[in-house]
Amino acid sequence: MCEPRLYVILREDLAFKYIQGQHVVAQFALNFPAKFKEWNNEKIVNLSVFNGISLNSIHEMLWDKFGTSHAVFHEPDLGDAITGIAIFENGEGHVAHALKHLKLATK
Repeated sequence: MCEPRLYVILREDLAFKYIQGQHVVAQFALNFPAKFKEWNNEKIVNLSVFNGISLNSIHEMLWDKFGTSHAVFHEPDLGDAITGIAIFENGEGHVAHALKHLKLATK
């Protein structure tokens, strides 16, 4: 078990990764208003991967494990490349376990 939290997964190769993080949180709110309300702007964890290839791999893994329960943001200015993922952990620990190998986003 863990505390409910929103995980935001960003690309380290983008200088503007935190802007992309804001976009994906907004996308999560649009896609999952009930989960967004349950999250209630509590705990948020920013994680990172090296690049778009790595982020696509995480997206595929989350799809396989959790289906459509996560939001993905595609940046139009980068040819609709995937730039962020957001997924809510309700406290059961399944998402935390799936993402435990990722590092915290820094700088």
